[in-house]
Amino acid sequence: MEPNVNIKLLLLLCLALVGSITAARLKVSGTNLVYNGEKVFLNGVNYAWYNYGYDFGNGGYSDTLEQWLREIGAAGGNSVRVWVHVEGYSTPEFNSDGYVVACDRTGQFEDDVLRFLNVARDNNILVVLVLWNGAYFTNQPAINLVWEDSKLDSYIDNCLNSLMHKIKGHPALGAVEAVNEPEGSVRVESSQEHCYDTTLIGQNGAGWTGRNIPMERYLRFIGRQNEAVRAIDPETLITLGSWGQFAQSDAFGNTHNHYSDECLNNAAGGSNAGLDFYQMHSYAWGSTWSPNAPFTVDAADYGLDKPNVIGEYASVCAQSGDSLPALFKYAYEHGYSGGWSWHYTGSGECSDTRQAQLDALGTLAGRTDHGKVDIVVE
Repeated sequence: MEPNVNIKLLLLLCLALVGSITAARLKVSGTNLVYNGEKVFLNGVNYAWYNYGYDFGNGGYSDTLEQWLREIGAAGGNSVRVWVHVEGYSTPEFNSDGYVVACDRTGQFEDDVLRFLNVARDNNILVVLVLWNGAYFTNQPAINLVWEDSKLDSYIDNCLNSLMHKIKGHPALGAVEAVNEPEGSVRVESSQEHCYDTTLIGQNGAGWTGRNIPMERYLRFIGRQNEAVRAIDPETLITLGSWGQFAQSDAFGNTHNHYSDECLNNAAGGSNAGLDFYQMHSYAWGSTWSPNAPFTVDAADYGLDKPNVIGEYASVCAQSGDSLPALFKYAYEHGYSGGWSWHYTGSGECSDTRQAQLDALGTLAGRTDHGKVDIVVE
């Protein structure tokens, strides 16, 4: 009997060891991003979509999404930023009263996102999932999620939680971003509470959609989604793509950080609503960069205590003479933790061609001096 007992104990020990092995995840160390214990640079692109707002769920998933991952990985890219619900026209599923009842009507949504992450992993790509788009907000049921807590609760309870349970711990899941460029639909107004006073960013162009959503409501919308993600998968990083440097730093006279831990936690009414890393977008004003834009300063000049990624840029909307390879190189050599060109569909006013982006991704191949670029997702 003794040999059988020993065999059983050995098997139990092996199972325990297997269970203790966890996937490598993107992490934060001070002002750096690290993966598998090494400082990394997120060298990649914005998809941001194949079919705007219809890529996941309701039968909209396309093999093209996976082909693009293979192309980007082969070109040297290690990360992508992809948009999920966007404005909510396809997902999530709203009832007639504007409450979310599911992620989609077919039950495919969560599996589609998981499938995308699996292919990303196979091509050594980390994924940032961007849930909503505040830069162009036209769908009232989605807008109402920002305005009404009960409707936001229905989204968290009936979609976001199920998505996170499906994909939690996935090695290719780099970060979740509640909303892209909320400044586009924010209300420009003064407030005695500095987190909610948007007069400064309004002077620099915020509020262009005219949706007039108070910053307090937006910060609550962002912060409560951040908390929901962390409650299920505390190792998934949280970021937020701001339309420029103006809303994510207190370092300059024309900037104010609305997305500090203080601002997000106070608005969300919690203590776990903050960001893990900042993300600034950068497009030139005419033929020159805006004052203190990311491509004019070092990342350290913003005085932030977290990593900072330049989340959108394009040579066709850059300062005169700045090529796309030069922009990737600048981000890498000036202390930023990543850079994502806009955007892989190659369409729209400020987008380089797909081939130009693929060519630029190889600019940093093999470099490790400011962070490892060639990573293995496992």
